Amino acid sequence: MHKLKKPLNENLAPGNTYRVEYKGAELYDASVVSYDGGCWATVKVENVLPSPNEKIYRQGQTFDLKVAQYKFFELEASDKN
Repeated sequence: MHKLKKPLNENLAPGNTYRVEYKGAELYDASVVSYDGGCWATVKVENVLPSPNEKIYRQGQTFDLKVAQYKFFELEASDKN
């Protein structure tokens, strides 16, 4: 189980996994493959979340997205078991 930290839209760290939100809807958890601080990041979908858009994405899918159009939330492992 994970809990979310505050949203983060800069300083995305390659190798870290984030919850990705678009227009208030959580879409998927994705790891950052590459990001150089510019407008675009390459992400890999790790977990597709239930949403009206869930059929668009699939686990393992890799693509570039425009960072400013999305919200990224750091995932933090929960202490609860």
